[in-house]
Amino acid sequence: MTLARKLLQMLKDEGAKQVWGIPGDFILPFFREMEQSDILPVYSLSHEPSVAFAADASGRLEDGIGVLAVTYGAGALNTVNAVAQAYAERSPLVVLAGMPSQSELDMGLKLHHQVKSIDSQALIFNEITCAQVRLDDVSHALDNIAKVLNFCKEMSQPVLIEIPRNMATELCDERPARLPILEVEHTATDKCIEDFQQILAAATRPVVIVGVEVKRYDLEGIFCDWLKRLGIPCFSTLMGKGIAAEHDNSPVSGTYLGEAGDPDIAAIVEQSDLVIVVGAILSDSNFAISAQTIAGRQSVFIQHREVNFGHYSYHGIALKTILTQLCHVAESKKWAMHLPHHQASKPVLIHDRDIIAPMMIATMLNECFQRYGKLPVASDVGDCLFVSQGLAQTSVVAPGYYASMGFGVPAGFGIQATTGRRPIILVGDGAFQMTGMELGHCRRYGFTPIVVLLNNQGWEMIRAFSPDSQAADLGHWQFAQMAAILGGRGLTASTPSELQHALNSAFEDTSQFYLIDVQIPKGVRTPSLDHFAKVLTQKQKMARS
Repeated sequence: MTLARKLLQMLKDEGAKQVWGIPGDFILPFFREMEQSDILPVYSLSHEPSVAFAADASGRLEDGIGVLAVTYGAGALNTVNAVAQAYAERSPLVVLAGMPSQSELDMGLKLHHQVKSIDSQALIFNEITCAQVRLDDVSHALDNIAKVLNFCKEMSQPVLIEIPRNMATELCDERPARLPILEVEHTATDKCIEDFQQILAAATRPVVIVGVEVKRYDLEGIFCDWLKRLGIPCFSTLMGKGIAAEHDNSPVSGTYLGEAGDPDIAAIVEQSDLVIVVGAILSDSNFAISAQTIAGRQSVFIQHREVNFGHYSYHGIALKTILTQLCHVAESKKWAMHLPHHQASKPVLIHDRDIIAPMMIATMLNECFQRYGKLPVASDVGDCLFVSQGLAQTSVVAPGYYASMGFGVPAGFGIQATTGRRPIILVGDGAFQMTGMELGHCRRYGFTPIVVLLNNQGWEMIRAFSPDSQAADLGHWQFAQMAAILGGRGLTASTPSELQHALNSAFEDTSQFYLIDVQIPKGVRTPSLDHFAKVLTQKQKMARS
């Protein structure tokens, strides 16, 4: 078997469902092996950031890994921002990058796509991947591949595998690769659980806030069992929206956004005497708006390979181990009343005479989910991210921390290619201008997303922080007219009734993609975005003073 085919088989064994890529001369031999072997399907798009976004979304689903293949230098370096996002947001992603062969290096010439040195590509990716390997020795290649794939899954972060041009077709043996054994601190687990149980027993009003690591490590089932046994309230972070959403009787009751979110949820957290944060990335988007609330009471932070009790920590214990042990010892008790009881937010009232406010989109999508069945959601950043927080119990993939624009449309492709389910894509007009043209690939791959485009003729998130910014204005684009050229159907909605009709039409027609251009007046935003921008701006001013 060739090295390329063995690598593809190892990727498949680790949960890869496909490869996203754009060919170039240094990676062409590997592409030929992919296409001829048919081990994994290959999807090519128009721009390297898009294939990285699609692979990232694929890696966030179903305990798998995302894979992209690009050429040396010009191709790989064009994915840096998207790969950086996967690194920051803990997404398991494998970057397969081409490399010159040794004979080309021996010429002593600068090679095309080379930056400063032949190693510039690897040095740059060293900052945004947790492991790197160059397959320049076939005798050690399988062990090296196994090592970096193990790190990819263990750390839930990207890795880089460089494939010299001549190595893809090299023959390699069929022996199993030797998997490295990561050092784990087992002896501390019992003491950690004992300490946690003592703290929990002393609490009367505990609350759990859950983050993305529970999804990344495929622990939603264990997590739900633990919470159901405890019987305490649970909310997600901004990034954690959609965790356990499709589990029966999910214990996750909403999203905690501090001062920027639901006041009932904020009240429950603020009245608690123990905040248990599980699997959350400790970022400003998750906690800056609520840092004082969290810091002002006893908290326990449970993350993969670290449990922090405030003045001391346990290291080296896997998140799965912690949650499994906690589930075994969990017991409910008569917790003190949390007031007020959290109730689902009231739907936004809709009248034909109304303009379309962003949260109307969430209300109407929830109605469509009830009528036609739930669909998974890919959301870009901006106000569409806050709209996604209003969706009822459906899975959501979104870049809530690193927040790079352009994620939505390719991420929708990643969802459909990986799960076979038709996605909803929430995207603003600014982000759509970056990657929206990729919809032209829907026809050849059979993708049928429903794209809900929030068109406020600008970057509304920028306006929220800087109302006088002229650079945030993008002008009026006729997005719906693009759909037919790209192979789908476009509809424009400027009133609630038009939006409802457009969504019904899209849900009922599964034969093609829909692009719904939702006309939202400039300055009309979700309340959450307004509060989020206000609170962060105030905190930033205080930090500068």
